[in-house]
Amino acid sequence: MSIPGKEKDFLEAHLNVAWLRPESAFWDAIASAVISRYSINSPSLDLGCGNGIFSFITAGGRFSLDYDWYINTDTERFGKNNDIYDAYLSDSSKKAIIKRPLYNFDVGFDVKINLLRQVMALGFYADTVAGNAVSEFCFKDETFKTVFSNILYWINNPRRSLKKIFNILQSGGEAILCVPDKKFLNYCLTYQWKQRKSELLRLLNRNRCKNMLWTTTYKDFSILAKGAGFKIADHESYLGPLTLKIWDIGLRSLSPVLVKMANALPKKTRGQIKQEWLAIVWELIVPLYDIERKNKNNGGMHLFVLKK
Repeated sequence: MSIPGKEKDFLEAHLNVAWLRPESAFWDAIASAVISRYSINSPSLDLGCGNGIFSFITAGGRFSLDYDWYINTDTERFGKNNDIYDAYLSDSSKKAIIKRPLYNFDVGFDVKINLLRQVMALGFYADTVAGNAVSEFCFKDETFKTVFSNILYWINNPRRSLKKIFNILQSGGEAILCVPDKKFLNYCLTYQWKQRKSELLRLLNRNRCKNMLWTTTYKDFSILAKGAGFKIADHESYLGPLTLKIWDIGLRSLSPVLVKMANALPKKTRGQIKQEWLAIVWELIVPLYDIERKNKNNGGMHLFVLKK
């Protein structure tokens, strides 16, 4: 089968920057394809922007082969169940940009300072704000036309979060939100480690389950959104069972060693091996994409477009 042009472009772009974690790159590529169908109107907020790479690529930005997620990593943090990407070692992202995005975000909001330093190096966000989305989400009412977030399930109170987002949106503004369905926990075996009393599943999960504070259904989230004052402008389900099963195990447990090996290589050798790796991964990605496309109505994630 052939992958349509736009979807293929996203797959290539995310695999380029997350080549050592192809399962995560596939998730991001599918999400980018879904999100990119909607306009990000200024003034805009990326709520939980991380290092900005995902939104940069979703907006049409592209990096050269020389740049990826692993330039800014602290692999020693992995054994402590911390974020290995919460580091700032280089601003090389700006030099590696081969295509600028079609639009920019006005504000990137995140709790991690090192990630915001990476964000600013991209030149994709006009401003950044550091803070905890639970306690320090302090924007003035009616500030933004668009709020995008794919981290709401990291925040314990979705009802409160939706009301805050509603308040900071201008009349007619939109919230583009990615949230997990209850099926997510059925598809992802490692999230069941407590119920199954499995040490293996616990080790594979490595506390990711602590970041997923809630799941929902289309009906339940729609009720919450309408209760906050929103209208449901659009909705799509994505990430089918097989995609999430592969993502759930993936190469995460091996990633610190893989990153160390990749970063220890001379630049030329690293690029050559990366290209060979990507060629092999692509052969697996193509049939997986066909399966994902057929299962999108049974997805473990929702994209909601909410209108004020």
